[in-house]
Amino acid sequence: MPLRLLFQRRFGPLFVTQFCGAFNDNLFKNAVVLMVAFGGPTVAGFGPGLVINGIAALFILPFLLFSVTAGECADKWDKARLTRAIKLLEVALMTAGAAALVTQHLGAMLLVIFLLGCHSTFFGPVKFALLPQHLPPHQWSLGNGWIEMGTFMAILLGTNLGGILMGWGPAGRPWVAGAVLVVALAGYAASRAIPAAPPPSPELRFSANPLREAWRQLRMAARDRTLLVAMLGNSWFWCYGATFLTQLPVYTREVLGGAETLVTLLWTGLTLSVGTGSLLAGAALRGRWQWSAVPLGGLGMTLGACDLAGVQGPAVLPAHLPLPVFLHSALGVHVLLDTLGIGFSAGLYIVPLYSLIQGRTPVALRARVLGTTNLLNALFMVLSALGAGTLLGLGCTLPQLFLATGVLNALVLGGMVLGSPLLLRGERVHPPGP
Repeated sequence: MPLRLLFQRRFGPLFVTQFCGAFNDNLFKNAVVLMVAFGGPTVAGFGPGLVINGIAALFILPFLLFSVTAGECADKWDKARLTRAIKLLEVALMTAGAAALVTQHLGAMLLVIFLLGCHSTFFGPVKFALLPQHLPPHQWSLGNGWIEMGTFMAILLGTNLGGILMGWGPAGRPWVAGAVLVVALAGYAASRAIPAAPPPSPELRFSANPLREAWRQLRMAARDRTLLVAMLGNSWFWCYGATFLTQLPVYTREVLGGAETLVTLLWTGLTLSVGTGSLLAGAALRGRWQWSAVPLGGLGMTLGACDLAGVQGPAVLPAHLPLPVFLHSALGVHVLLDTLGIGFSAGLYIVPLYSLIQGRTPVALRARVLGTTNLLNALFMVLSALGAGTLLGLGCTLPQLFLATGVLNALVLGGMVLGSPLLLRGERVHPPGP
């Protein structure tokens, strides 16, 4: 049974640890965003919109700066001990963040958000490299499915709880402060139960030039086209997802004529369906044919994006289309099914790619390759923002942007299948040697 894995020491503590970290990141970030958006403090006279964009940039910046170094740390040191050190740092960060929230010191909050980005950057390669060290290969997909499911559930719950608590006004800030501290302590307690994970490369020396090291890892991956395809396909997932998540509020208001409640519903449905698709991919699709979930999920992502692009809202858009009215209309059902289909397909798509990266990478290099993949993920999300901004600035409508994303997804998927026919013919992947 897939659920049984959660109660085993070789996986359960890791799952709880990563869930708590993702939950706290989103709870704290959303609390700060809402504080700024609804009349909170500003920095050096900058308006709320610029500060909110700065919050997103501060969190993603460490992934660009430190992902490669994070991978080196996970290959050099015991991953269980490293995880405990990272979670202890989170407790210290949440203590500072709680004080900053209560005192409304925005400068301190922004520093904490940057350091939370560092915390997530260093934990990313650890969790995905630690998983295959504790689980046999036939359980990697299930473990990755649970990790992805937990991550997206934590994002959803943390973001929503932040919105609920900050909706209480000034009285909500101490509740957020207390919540992030409790969750950080729970994550650290769970990390102490993770079994030892000896390092594969204890003699490793840190690279003086992380970008050169990342290029070296990419050149190594290029010798195994399937590995390179899995890394680039993984990064494309985050580019595709960032495009939809970023544009969903404006699309809801301008195309569908919906209010904030509809944005919340669609975002919740998208997040839950990604988690569900991830868990299904991990639990049901194993063995030599599990890789077929990649083209299957990619096809669903293309069809969903293209179909959503063809949806037309009301001819005369009301200021706030009531949510019950929207859901009882053919338009509402159409949009909701497209959103759920996109998320479910994305979950099917992403889990086998993580298993491919884990299985095709030499054990001694696994965390460094995963760190390089995280660097690519961050770069692709930046490209998503730049590309979408450029197209919209040139007069492209949001439906046209969604259509372009769906078509580009089809081209990427075609290139992946041509680059790695394993995705269609099926093949068992065994961990390579050191």
